[in-house]
Amino acid sequence: MKFEILVNDVGQEIATCEQAITFAGKQLLERGYIQPEYISACLTREKSYPTGLMMANGEGLAIPHADYQLVNTNSISIVRFAKPIAFGQMEDADLTVKCSMLFNLAFATSDQHMAILRRLFTLFQEAEFVSRCRTLDEQTTVAFIKQQLNIE
Repeated sequence: MKFEILVNDVGQEIATCEQAITFAGKQLLERGYIQPEYISACLTREKSYPTGLMMANGEGLAIPHADYQLVNTNSISIVRFAKPIAFGQMEDADLTVKCSMLFNLAFATSDQHMAILRRLFTLFQEAEFVSRCRTLDEQTTVAFIKQQLNIE
């Protein structure tokens, strides 16, 4: 399975979950990994089904995604924020989670999406995984995540 991971560190220029999702999606779109409609589909889905998660280590992560039919190449766009951004909480949409990272998931089939999502949920419970995703340089983060997901 061809699989691409992008990592971007951003500063104060991104202050809302909408800006964060749009930024992450644009990274995928610029490389042709998604169709243009994917970004708006992620934004729409986030309003109804928020993706903010509070991890066991107290760090918040968001995992926005949309319909696999809008995906050209299996990919994840990871955005690491200088200052945490509020996302709606997955378990309770009335609450928010301050997220320090976003993993924008884009997979070409629902089976691939679910398999990677299950594996990521397990990894997100490991404080070491979350910490390394947050602190390693961009290239090392890509290699580390691919290794943890057992993909090339």
